[in-house]
Amino acid sequence: MDSASEDLHQEVRRLRTEIQQLREIVNALFTAVFEDSEEEWDTLPPRDNDQMYN
Repeated sequence: MDSASEDLHQEVRRLRTEIQQLREIVNALFTAVFEDSEEEWDTLPPRDNDQMYN
């Protein structure tokens, strides 16, 4: 492989690693948000039909 191809190959590997790390961070954040919100939304708030259109 020539130098340009090797550089490109290394850059692709680096980007794949960074993408994988970002996926893990997003998954952790997604899990944290929805684990917290499950407790808060066990019941629906009471409906206030008078305030529906305000």
